[in-house]
Amino acid sequence: MNYFPNSDEEISVIKFVAKFQYLSTNDSKYFFKSKDYYRKRINSLVSKKYLRKINLNFVVLGEAGIEYIKTFHYDYNILNRNKKYLPRLLYISNLGAYFFTCETVTFTPSFAIKDKEVLTTMARKFVGIFHINGFDYLTYYITEEHTKRYLNSVIYDIQKERKFKNILVLTNDMARIPVSDFAFGLNQVLVAEDNEDNREKLKYIHNMNWHKVIEDCYQNKVYLAEYRFCDYTDYQNKYVSLFYFLDTEKINRIKQFLRENKNKNADIICSLELKNEIQKELPNANYITIDLEEYINKERHYYE
Repeated sequence: MNYFPNSDEEISVIKFVAKFQYLSTNDSKYFFKSKDYYRKRINSLVSKKYLRKINLNFVVLGEAGIEYIKTFHYDYNILNRNKKYLPRLLYISNLGAYFFTCETVTFTPSFAIKDKEVLTTMARKFVGIFHINGFDYLTYYITEEHTKRYLNSVIYDIQKERKFKNILVLTNDMARIPVSDFAFGLNQVLVAEDNEDNREKLKYIHNMNWHKVIEDCYQNKVYLAEYRFCDYTDYQNKYVSLFYFLDTEKINRIKQFLRENKNKNADIICSLELKNEIQKELPNANYITIDLEEYINKERHYYE
C-alpha cells in the first residue's frame, strides 16, 4: 500500500489544512480537477492519517500530516480549538479554499500574518487580506447575526488602519452596512454580498476595460478626472463615476460634491443590480447601466 500522498493535488490539500487549520469536505472539491471523486481522495488521506476528521463535515491535520509538514518546513498553524472562534475559522477556510487555484487572487488569513506589531489578530476584526493582481484588500465579514456593537468595532478597526488603503467588506446582508458610516478617507471601501457570483467578480476586478465603456457611452468626449469624487469628466457638466462593486468612499465623495454644488449632477456607470443599491444613496444621479461581463477581459494577465 502506498502511504505517501498520491499527487500534487493531495499535497496541496495537506499544505492548505496546515495553514488554514480546518477544511470542509465540501470545499475539498476546489483542490481536485475531478469533481466526482474528491470525497474519496479526502478519505484516502484520512486513512493514511495525513488528515483527521473531527466530524462528518470537516478535516484537520492528522499525525502523518503534521510530521509531513514539519519535515518539509511548510507553513503550519497550530490548531485553534476554541469553539468561540470556530465559525470565524471555518469561514476563513472557505474563502481560502474557494480562491486556492485562482492565478490572480491569493488570500492570506488573518492569523497567518507575520507583522503582529501592525496587525494584532486578537484585537482586530479583519478576516484576512486578498491580494488581487498586485493590489491588497484588507477584508472583513459582517453578517445579519452580528450585533451593532460588532459593527461599530469594525468601523473603529478601519478608522485606525494606517497601512491598507483598500478595504473589502463581505456580507450576507447589504442592509447591515450603513454607507454614511463607512467613509474613512481611504482609496476604496468595497462592499459586496458574499455569494458565488461576486466571488467570481473579485477575480476580475482589475480586468475591466473601462476605456471601452467610456468609448461606448460617451464617444470619448470625457477625460480622466483630476478630481477625487469622479473618474471621468468633460470639465463642464459631466462628472462620471464607475462602479464595479458598491464603493462607500466614492459614494460619500459624490454626496459631498453634490451638497457643495447644487446645480451639478453625477453620472453613474454600473450594473443594473448595483444601480438598485447605489440609487438608495444617490437617488438623483443619472444612471447608465451596463453588462459588466461584456467588458471584462478574462484573458488579461498581470505581472508584478
